[in-house]
Amino acid sequence: MSTTSSAKVTWDADVCVHAGNCVKGLPGVFKVGTEGLEIHQDAASEDEVRAVVASCPSGALQYED
Repeated sequence: MSTTSSAKVTWDADVCVHAGNCVKGLPGVFKVGTEGLEIHQDAASEDEVRAVVASCPSGALQYED
């Protein structure tokens, strides 16, 4: 199921501790690419994405409203 949010998920590489919660939690949304974390937030519902963003231990993932 895909639900588009007006808020964008951002990732701060300098803050990230690479715990992998995002990739393990929603591998269709958060993928490790050649230039860091790729975020395809339309690949899951907004509630699912928000839950994974909230579980980020370092705060590297944020919502930019």
